Amino acid sequence: MGYDFSKINDKEFEALTCNLLSEQLGKRVERFKPGKDGGVDGRFFTCGQKEVILQCKHYLGSGYKALVAKLKKEELGKVVKLSPGDYILVTTLPLSRANKKEIFGIFWKYMKSESNVYGQEDLDDLLDRFPEIAEKHYKLWFTSTHVLKTLLNAAIKGRSEYEIERIAENAPLYIETEYHSRALKQLKERHVLIATGEPGIGKTTLAENLCLYFTSKGFEFLDIESSLSEAESAYSRGVRQIFLCDDFRGSICREAIENKKDSHTVKFINRVANDKTKRFILTSRTNILNSGILHSPYFQNSSI
Repeated sequence: MGYDFSKINDKEFEALTCNLLSEQLGKRVERFKPGKDGGVDGRFFTCGQKEVILQCKHYLGSGYKALVAKLKKEELGKVVKLSPGDYILVTTLPLSRANKKEIFGIFWKYMKSESNVYGQEDLDDLLDRFPEIAEKHYKLWFTSTHVLKTLLNAAIKGRSEYEIERIAENAPLYIETEYHSRALKQLKERHVLIATGEPGIGKTTLAENLCLYFTSKGFEFLDIESSLSEAESAYSRGVRQIFLCDDFRGSICREAIENKKDSHTVKFINRVANDKTKRFILTSRTNILNSGILHSPYFQNSSI
């Protein structure tokens, strides 16, 4: 599979590279906090305690000529100061045999062989070899043309198709936090997530990117806008589906109480919780959700 490296930022690329080389080399490749790296994006030590330096150069938007100019003008001087036992350079640019030979020629005093230069093709091969790492960095393959087309054909038409395209387009700007990990664990284990908080704290962004993750796993994405009756009518037994109800105006929670549909809401939540093929995310402002719980014995009895 061809992976779309343009969808990840520099730090994500560094993390990806360290993960892949750790698996390939059987070494723990150290990473460091953001900031000036001095020519070091990662490192490990040989049995003889010689330091091996890893440098990552994204450069998809700049091109090969710009990369070589940067290596000659800045990176070589850094490597000379570091004087490592070995040097590895990784770029997301596609590289020819001649390209690798040229880069090796810049660092030949510190680089053991041309195979220490990794290009886009090498990264593709390593991701295919270590699928668990490709799964962890799902932005890479969700946005590839083939996968995106397949997933969009599987998703419901109209609004949901538009929404998942929009979410995928904005995915490179999303930064995963501990809340993402906790929410993902909740969805995997219990199938239902209610994200609540004050306006503007990122509930919708979190929910959308969780949906992106599950859609990348083959789940149909269903954007529920007006009421849970949409979700009920679209519910397909045996089909992996993820329902997003971004209730930013509180209309769905209010409908559940005012129209005596709170029992239906609870039943839908329980239905999803007991169906391993389904996931359900509801976002709500804290005061609206609390009001719903306060005025609904169904919500109270179900421990929502």
